[in-house]
Amino acid sequence: MVKKIGLVGGIGPASTVEYYRGIIEKCRKELGVYPKIVIDSVDMEQASEYLAAGDGDSSARLMVESVSRLKAAGAEIAAITANTEHIYWDKMKESFEIPVVSIVDASAEEILRLGYKKVLVLGTVYTMKSGLYEGSLISRGITPVLPTDEDKEIIGGLIYPNLENGIVIPEDRDRLHAIAERYISETGAEAVLLGCTELPLAFDEWAVSVPLLDTTKIHINAIVKMAKEDGLWTD
Repeated sequence: MVKKIGLVGGIGPASTVEYYRGIIEKCRKELGVYPKIVIDSVDMEQASEYLAAGDGDSSARLMVESVSRLKAAGAEIAAITANTEHIYWDKMKESFEIPVVSIVDASAEEILRLGYKKVLVLGTVYTMKSGLYEGSLISRGITPVLPTDEDKEIIGGLIYPNLENGIVIPEDRDRLHAIAERYISETGAEAVLLGCTELPLAFDEWAVSVPLLDTTKIHINAIVKMAKEDGLWTD
């Protein structure tokens, strides 16, 4: 029996589609079933405004209210289809009415399992400046590599608004690859964490010289695992 899955979507629309497709494909391949999925698509502009203003209470409330709507629609577990909105996880996690799978915890655990010791973290400006991944990685003995403040702004501008809306501009894609490769060369990073669910649109398997850690795929795997397990939810 597979639990009904709820997705907080719209942040952004392109990644929401990937979650929907990926969850169905994984359930069909591994479990032989079509999972029940309900999506609550929130206003990306509103979510972005809260993040830009540093309004953690409103950002957390937006996510909690979305999860509540998913529960009302019958979802038994849920996930937020974005990295950045996890910045205020500590503000929201106690208010969730159903288990919510954390993309940060799932990704950190997968990196630990794979044995990488130094990882370049890429994502939105908010994700890279907030320290979203640093604590989870460091606590597991993994060294996070973060771009300079100047490069964070450049990367953020290459993600939003085009990539966030599923638009891949070849020049922007190539620039992202070049930035990542420079940090790999300078720091000895063993892998690249694609800490924005739209970044996989710009990075194929051979984009850089080290393995890519696709947080979208990692999150999907964790969601399906929880959906098919009877175990209780843990933070």
